[in-house]
Amino acid sequence: MAIPNKKSIYQDGIILWLAYHLFDVLRQVSVFQQIRNISKWVWNYQFKKKNPNASKEEYSKAWRENRPFTSGFLFPELWVIGNILLAIVGCLIVAKTSCKVISYILVVYAFLRTFELFVYQINVLLFDPIKSGITKYRIKSATRTVLLLICNIFEYILWFSVVYIFMYKAKTPNVDSLRIILESVTTLANIASPEEVSDYEKGFDIAMIAYIESVIGIFMNIVCLARFISLLPPVQTIDDN
Repeated sequence: MAIPNKKSIYQDGIILWLAYHLFDVLRQVSVFQQIRNISKWVWNYQFKKKNPNASKEEYSKAWRENRPFTSGFLFPELWVIGNILLAIVGCLIVAKTSCKVISYILVVYAFLRTFELFVYQINVLLFDPIKSGITKYRIKSATRTVLLLICNIFEYILWFSVVYIFMYKAKTPNVDSLRIILESVTTLANIASPEEVSDYEKGFDIAMIAYIESVIGIFMNIVCLARFISLLPPVQTIDDN
């Protein structure tokens, strides 16, 4: 399968072409992606300055051997761990602080991070294999990918909790943060309906956020985890049955 282009629309239709380019653009609405873009630009600038007449083969070899840390496999893992810790701290800060500016910043980042996660997962699941070529696309490890997806689930729960705590705090002075986090778990896991996200005074805005979390939960549980769990190494059994 090749990268969709305008010429392929007549043969393959427009849906794939539109979706591919839409999510390729949305990929840039991400702090993670911008850090990678800037580090790659700096690396390219330094490489071209030192090797002005380098060939494509020399460039590719240098990239494989000495690419930026942000383009390696460790950086995404540290980014995920760092964001989980930030989300935990964010829940505590939003629940305890009286400074609305800090709360607004954390809520905006919560929306940005959840959007970043969703777009990144869509690209990894659907469009990165097309961009790299089906036969050339490889992941580091299926086990590693599943573990990162589980970490992403925790992130979703915590970042949505940041938003819920902020919104409920505007309606009532006493907010049970732990209870909201637990109810965020049930919403993402689709155990409870979005209307049951809390027994506090409800509002249409809170219900909409809960529905978004519920939809993301369906996507994570049915699509993402199912896709990569099927790639885990098979387990040998002692008995035949």
